[in-house]
Amino acid sequence: MTAPTLPWVPVLPPTARPNPPTIPALPGAAAANRSRVRAQWLVLAAALTVLAGTLVAWSLSRAAARVEVVSVARPVPAGAVIESADLTTSAIAFDGEVSGLVPAASSGQLVGRTATIALAPGTLLALGMWADGNELGADERTVGALLAPGRYPTGVEPGTRALAVAVAPAGSAPTATVEPMVVRIVDSVVDEQGNLRVTIAATDPDAVTIAGLAASGNLVLVGLPATDPASAGTP
Repeated sequence: MTAPTLPWVPVLPPTARPNPPTIPALPGAAAANRSRVRAQWLVLAAALTVLAGTLVAWSLSRAAARVEVVSVARPVPAGAVIESADLTTSAIAFDGEVSGLVPAASSGQLVGRTATIALAPGTLLALGMWADGNELGADERTVGALLAPGRYPTGVEPGTRALAVAVAPAGSAPTATVEPMVVRIVDSVVDEQGNLRVTIAATDPDAVTIAGLAASGNLVLVGLPATDPASAGTP
């Protein structure tokens, strides 16, 4: 039996799929995006520049609002004569007028003055912290005394310091203990007999104690170096 013959059908090649349509980019869009980003960075850079300029201007204004004043370089005991090595300068900031402090240019005028209080390093010198040789501080009193030879050292001159010491009269038992007191010599004269007529500056209540010792003949002066560290901070 013969198989039926099918009619011949030509095989056509597959139809090629068309490429998807290309959406054309808008002209200038990419350039616009780049320009927008660049503008944002330029604005930020400008803001940072303005901020930096403001900070520099503020720093310069703060630097301009500083002044050099006299300060203490090393300890100066109360009653000591101020020396040039005792002084230095410090820069301070101020908002308004500076009063009471000593300008750096006037530091030389303090040399030879007497410290009325103990001056610690770093202290800014202000009015009332020094006095002339015979000028009294706010808390000082003067006491006069007549001392026989042997009851005072040589070199007791105005502006120097000394220790006022209580001693008992010869042949008598010591009375109540009186601690030595740091005093400042305001005036001194040695007469023909070698007696020292001295005016002493001391703080209360030391001045009252010294007056009693001088009146009873129980006062002795002991010399001190100009910068004795043991007396730093002692009135």
